[in-house]
Amino acid sequence: MKTTTLALALAAAVLLGGALTVRADTNCTGTLTGMVNGNVTVPKNGSCTIEIATVTGNVKVWEGASLIIQAYSEPSSIGGNVEADHCKSALLEGNVTVGGNLQIHQCTGKADSGFQGPGIKIGGNFSCHDNSGPCRAWLGDVAGNVQIHDNGSTTASEISLVTIGGDLDCRQNTLAPTHNHGPNWVTGNLQGQCAASQGFAARGTSIVSPGRPDGAGTACENLASLSDLPVPNTQITSATVVAATPTLPEHCRVNGIINQRVSPVDACPYGDGFEARLPLAADWNGRLMYQGNGGSGGTLPAATGNAGTLSPTLAYGYAVMTDDSGHLNSQLALCGTKNNYQFTLDPMATIDNSYQSIQVATLTAKRLIDAYYGKGPSYSYWYGCSAGGRQGMVMSQRFPQYYDGIVAGDPVYDIQAVNLTEIWGIQQIREVYLSTTPPLPPIQFVPGPVPEAAEPILFPAFPRSDQALFEAALLQTCDALDGVADGVIDNLPACQALFDPATATYVSGGTSHPLQCPGAKDATCLSSAQIQAVKHINQGPRTTTGQTIRAPSGAVAKDHVDNTVLGYAYDGGFMTTAGIPSRKIGTATTPPGDFGAGVRQVPYLWISPPNPSYDTLSFNFDLDTDILTAASPETTNSTSLNIKKFIRNNGKIIWYHGLSDPGPPVTGTINYYLAMANQNGGLQAAQDFSRFYPIPNMGHCSGGPSTDQFDMLTSLAEWVEKGIAPTSIPASGVNFTADVYGLPVSAPTSRSRPLCPYPQQVRYIGGTAGLPGSLSDASNYECIIP
Repeated sequence: MKTTTLALALAAAVLLGGALTVRADTNCTGTLTGMVNGNVTVPKNGSCTIEIATVTGNVKVWEGASLIIQAYSEPSSIGGNVEADHCKSALLEGNVTVGGNLQIHQCTGKADSGFQGPGIKIGGNFSCHDNSGPCRAWLGDVAGNVQIHDNGSTTASEISLVTIGGDLDCRQNTLAPTHNHGPNWVTGNLQGQCAASQGFAARGTSIVSPGRPDGAGTACENLASLSDLPVPNTQITSATVVAATPTLPEHCRVNGIINQRVSPVDACPYGDGFEARLPLAADWNGRLMYQGNGGSGGTLPAATGNAGTLSPTLAYGYAVMTDDSGHLNSQLALCGTKNNYQFTLDPMATIDNSYQSIQVATLTAKRLIDAYYGKGPSYSYWYGCSAGGRQGMVMSQRFPQYYDGIVAGDPVYDIQAVNLTEIWGIQQIREVYLSTTPPLPPIQFVPGPVPEAAEPILFPAFPRSDQALFEAALLQTCDALDGVADGVIDNLPACQALFDPATATYVSGGTSHPLQCPGAKDATCLSSAQIQAVKHINQGPRTTTGQTIRAPSGAVAKDHVDNTVLGYAYDGGFMTTAGIPSRKIGTATTPPGDFGAGVRQVPYLWISPPNPSYDTLSFNFDLDTDILTAASPETTNSTSLNIKKFIRNNGKIIWYHGLSDPGPPVTGTINYYLAMANQNGGLQAAQDFSRFYPIPNMGHCSGGPSTDQFDMLTSLAEWVEKGIAPTSIPASGVNFTADVYGLPVSAPTSRSRPLCPYPQQVRYIGGTAGLPGSLSDASNYECIIP
């Protein structure tokens, strides 16, 4: 179904806090949508449903009145307090944000009052007392205190899976509250009927059912009818035993979907689809591994466990969970969408993709494990790269109580900044195309998904032969700075300081050549336009006066990392097929890869208001930064430096990043790591809970002439469970170059080398007894502080 102008406006309105309908103070006696620039009152004995709405003031529910704020289809927000006094009932459902307090007092109805998530955020306190019906506090965040007391219902109040910034106090309720859906995470004290001894507070990262003895598991097929699931609106669609194969053991596969719905924005189907695979009890190692998604999601990966050389982790005893990030591209295509990024026009789908899908699937995974094995996981681990790396950072920042350890590879934690870097890089190569003398043939275009702009073929501006010249000059200048010429730049800072493409030379056939042509372009050198383009890609986006660019949405999170839009370092794989060419130049028949990797989402996610037909390459870095989206959950939940709660929970996190990554610049991960360390006592102190492994020559998550095969999950588990902090990590690769661009070395194409924790660097130390050692043998290397 084609997105209408009305739907686009609705999407933009909800995302930006506006609405199509603007009202002042309002009485609500039916259904209220849109924006209220003031207060909302539910009059005596009235009934009000608020949905897809923004209220800047308070919501007041009077005597005998009923209120539902329904936000499972799209989010709603209340800027002030929600106050219900002598009401009939008041319930918040789904993605409701309340800036102040939620107070429900002396209400007379028998229905539950309170809130149930996911997505509930209370900026102040939640108090629910002296009511005839039960109070509900299920799956939400309360910044202040939670008080449940003097409620006279014959049905127990329920308090489960709430993150509470203050105290949890339960007193004099006719029936003591329960926590049937799971425990809570309480910063302050637990008091009265909700005392810590009653199991209301979580211990570790497991979600277990209260009152069930350990070991009382259930058969796989019975999981399809499992009750007391931790997240409302969860459907388990299948639970089947899968027979063993040559690569996988016999196991239980569970599929389901959470919050399945049809969007009021684009009439397309959405929901948080998930898959869990659980090894037999005799094979289970007691661990959960969540496998992060990639790109913008939209597919449901098989939950077999992708974790480097330990894959499939299911075969190593891990229970594994995956999800689809809140949407399936195949279903969106059936409803008429032409682009996988159209989901970003739906605010709820954007929230799911940003953080909520992994939250609810994590809770579901732990409940399934508890039911199947009769006990929760002893340890829970996150493993992901690219978008999966960003999701890992979301877990450390937003849900620090869910995982004991996290591996976050090549994280795209500030997607807006990365997309701007990508636009800039393609623009630089296009400028080469347009300025080449003699002129190149007119640019050929490949049609993009309707209604998007066509995508250019830019390869003639920087063909493979010219790429090889640049790579030769780069390696001949920098490769030996680490002590050996082997096709790998292990001293990246020294290379960054020394290498200037405008003055660099290279040797070919015994003759030295300048990299930049002193005159007309020929086959031995690069034009001044090509050199300028590469230098611009290295430094990152600038205005015409040389000012850096900042990504506005990256500066919204509290205690956020620097949001400067960055460039790409001159690493050893910079101009190889795994580096810049794959994303900024493309091939003779395909556009630059950045279009499919992320640039295509810019008109949907980062132009305000969204404009799918916007020509991304027309973006003007002097004039157009004010049309960028100012805030998005895609960045707000992953750009904070504050992971103190994760640290206090004894969490451990390992980052890794390919130094030749042509997507998210490695400099961004370095900057984040250093700033995060500075927040926590400095780089040395940060080694107690975090390690970062830069990987020379590696592209985005893998590829390139690099050691891109490694196992970080085992090192993480040993750190979490045994206190053995990782030092160097063994790694191997099979894509090294035998002919290292004219360098006088004999370089094996397959090698083993250690990965070194930042700021250490790997160094070749030779063989034994004065004899040279093989470049392919990891024992001939060590990690040193440069």
